[in-house]
Amino acid sequence: MTPFQALYGYQTPHLAFPLHSTTSVQAVQDYLHDRDHMLQMLREDLLKAQTRMKFFVDKHRTERTFAVGDMVFLKLQPYRQTSVAICKNFKLSSKYFRPFEIVQRIGAIAYKLKLPVGSRIHLVFHVSQLKIKIGQHSTSSPSLPVVDQNGATLVEPAAVLDTRLTLRDGHSIPQFLIQWVSAPAEDATWEDTSHIRAQFPHFVLEDKDS
Repeated sequence: MTPFQALYGYQTPHLAFPLHSTTSVQAVQDYLHDRDHMLQMLREDLLKAQTRMKFFVDKHRTERTFAVGDMVFLKLQPYRQTSVAICKNFKLSSKYFRPFEIVQRIGAIAYKLKLPVGSRIHLVFHVSQLKIKIGQHSTSSPSLPVVDQNGATLVEPAAVLDTRLTLRDGHSIPQFLIQWVSAPAEDATWEDTSHIRAQFPHFVLEDKDS
């Protein structure tokens, strides 16, 4: 049901009237005239907003076309573990993963890639997520992020790179510098030791024993 029906217990009233409808009641006639005028103003304002949005989007849009057999970089955005994070400003910039071969074009704006065997990521991507590989130089692009059976990105700690004490509200809080699975060391984040122990008890125990 709609939010309106959930709140009030009945469907929203149907207020659409035939165009140029007339009535012998002057008050109703004035209401219909004012309503048509208001709807026309809303349509014009929506059209202006859409035109403005399209103008600014098109300024940063480039036409991309690829052929079967091209090698392209794949742009993905594996999100950090926000449930245990202290910092509110993660590096959420998109990352390009190592080049993959295009095996099929799907329509005008989608392509199917040849991903490694065992990847649970869907093989078809929008053209905006791809960037052509130029040249034969070697790259150090990271591997694809680990996902579960439902396709959701798994964020797991891989190693503790360092420890520190940080001052918060007059108290010393121990923290781990965590390197996440499928993420480079430069993207490691400082996390509260208590949060990591609560979220990943087996990882902390294994790290402590090692």
